Amino acid sequence: MRASLRDVLLLQPEWSSKNTPAMQERGRLIRREVPHWLRDRLPAVTRNAPVEIDDWQVEPSDGTGLKNEIPWVRVHSAGRSPSATLGWYVVYLFAAQGDRVYLSLMQGASRWENGEFRPRPRSELRQRAEWAREALADRLLARADLVEKIELNARKSKLGPAYEAGTVVAFEYSRDELPSDEVLGNDLSFLVSVLSHLYELDPPGEVAPEIADAVINAERSAGRARRGQGLHLSAAERVAVERRAVAVATGYLEEQGYQVVDVGATESYDLDARRGEEHLFVEVKGTTTVWSSSGSEIIVTKNEVDLHLREYPNNMLLIISQIVLDRSVTPPSASRGELRVIHPWRVELPNLTPVTYRYLVGE
Repeated sequence: MRASLRDVLLLQPEWSSKNTPAMQERGRLIRREVPHWLRDRLPAVTRNAPVEIDDWQVEPSDGTGLKNEIPWVRVHSAGRSPSATLGWYVVYLFAAQGDRVYLSLMQGASRWENGEFRPRPRSELRQRAEWAREALADRLLARADLVEKIELNARKSKLGPAYEAGTVVAFEYSRDELPSDEVLGNDLSFLVSVLSHLYELDPPGEVAPEIADAVINAERSAGRARRGQGLHLSAAERVAVERRAVAVATGYLEEQGYQVVDVGATESYDLDARRGEEHLFVEVKGTTTVWSSSGSEIIVTKNEVDLHLREYPNNMLLIISQIVLDRSVTPPSASRGELRVIHPWRVELPNLTPVTYRYLVGE
């Protein structure tokens, strides 16, 4: 591993977005040699993690098409961090000038929007990184050689500064003083152990499962999904959450005196609610996460947006959060749920973030 890290660093000053011979060799190291070493050691490394997780994986990236200025290889839980844009993981990050490499505990620092990865706001990344440092403080004290700030010195990449802001802690290795494979393995074991504890916590601003799944599906449809990239919720689990949300919403509306018809299978809204002369077009969104009025997100389709823009103010948004999934039965069942009512629901266009586009390619 020490030799592979050194060879990648020696190639970094020759970085080009094109697939030059130097970048081909760097790609071989990033996609084959470094992951091979990590996968060989993963069983032993994760066996020592105090929190049992059974879906550890290794994922490399040196760029699809255009080559990354900052290549990386990460260790992660497939369920808790199905994409490098989501969740938390341990990752090797190679500085642009090739003078150092970091083994970093960090978070998804970008979003997949309109066919490309865009950095998350640095203030948001720094806030979440600081939260993690405080939550893990007792464990991080065990290693005085950890650093809280990394310097990747990216010349062109917009993601380099986001990686820096999103780092919780890291081991820094100089190219001229790379440690032995034994030391590298011990450092990896330590950070993976810390990561396993982090997975058990409730980080602020974490992406809800349905949002994560929408991002992953968008990446897949655009041909950017990577090996090991899985969904948070199965089809059966999504159905259970949706049915529970509709049941809670229907119960609420009926208590308010509305006659309710479920039209979700045929219309661009979920419930048709009538009370005397009043007619409401009701959108229902269910989630297993805790709802935050200051920063939570929902997924809406273009047809849903168009309908609610057209029907305002005769419309309503019902959000049912904290739905509890029971995966021990087949099919999964869902219960409970906290209701939030937004009536009328004004769709604010600046709050919409396009996840992906359909594009017609001419001849």
